[in-house]
Amino acid sequence: MNTPKIRVLIVDHGSESRDSLIRQLEINKNIAVVGQAVHREQAASLVQQMAPNLLVLTLGAPDRENVETVETIMATCAIPIMVMRYYADARWDAEYITRGALAVVDNQGESLQATKALHRQVEMLVGVKVIRHIQGLRHHTESPAKCVPPAVMNEAPHHQWPFVLAIACSTGGPQALSKLLQALPAIFPCPILIAQHIADGFAKSMVQWLDSITELEVHLAQENDLLTAGRVYILPPEHHLVVKKHHRLAAIPRQISDVYHPSCNLLLESVAEVYGDKSVGLIMTGMGSDGCRGIDAIFQNGGTTLAQDEATSVVFGMNKFAIDKNVIHKILPLEKLAGALMAMAHQGKFEGKLP
Repeated sequence: MNTPKIRVLIVDHGSESRDSLIRQLEINKNIAVVGQAVHREQAASLVQQMAPNLLVLTLGAPDRENVETVETIMATCAIPIMVMRYYADARWDAEYITRGALAVVDNQGESLQATKALHRQVEMLVGVKVIRHIQGLRHHTESPAKCVPPAVMNEAPHHQWPFVLAIACSTGGPQALSKLLQALPAIFPCPILIAQHIADGFAKSMVQWLDSITELEVHLAQENDLLTAGRVYILPPEHHLVVKKHHRLAAIPRQISDVYHPSCNLLLESVAEVYGDKSVGLIMTGMGSDGCRGIDAIFQNGGTTLAQDEATSVVFGMNKFAIDKNVIHKILPLEKLAGALMAMAHQGKFEGKLP
């Protein structure tokens, strides 16, 4: 039985590289470009006619119209959207994500490595659940309120938490996180701390997007925040955050020499120090080696360590470093991580057997 092809619609806003992108995509036998559009009204019409799995919006220059294209699509016929920039100006990036795009990427050319990375990105984004962003409708109607369970369900004292989960990720992280968080229930009985490498000023938009697609409460972490079960804390890049005693977050100023913002290592090391064998570290897709030292600290302190596998990673870098260091208890594909975490939460301490 043949696997259905991934159907891609390209909306080109002056990139002048549409033909080369089509060739690059269709090198992969599982991807087919089913349509092309040059403005948002045509794009919205083709989405309804062609039923693509993914819309790729290619941009030749920064322009408000680009944001409105994302807004219109997500308000009328929501599908996964990847924005591909052919310029360096990132001023609108946060707007694309806020309006519902799943990822904003720079065009990396047509090298073999860039082509493989593009194919992985397409395959990852296609599986992400998206919702209509009705604030994009010109005739605004009220968005349904997010269903949040009674607060008492997630206010268990810290000694009743099965564990504290710390996640490290970078390139490809936002879309991987969206899949993971969507698969966890609102009553997940543990706090979740996430260090995702991200540009300054961008974390707030990512928090808003993730909060809109998951049952969990997603917050932009701040100094002195008190950890709560069932709540997701996204660390800002403007400074590093760590966990201190009494289950609160503390800020560490960023240094000029710091390569990664925020630091995955500092977060994971603090979780290892405070929670010991009740700490769980998960290292996901990303470039570089940040997080490896922190995962090692969790491993050495008796905690449990997980890694996203190579096949489902956009970049097999951070997780590969940790795997090669032999400090990972279990390597799992993205779609099985939530199930493993839920099993651990219900079964108690990790005993070497995960689904």
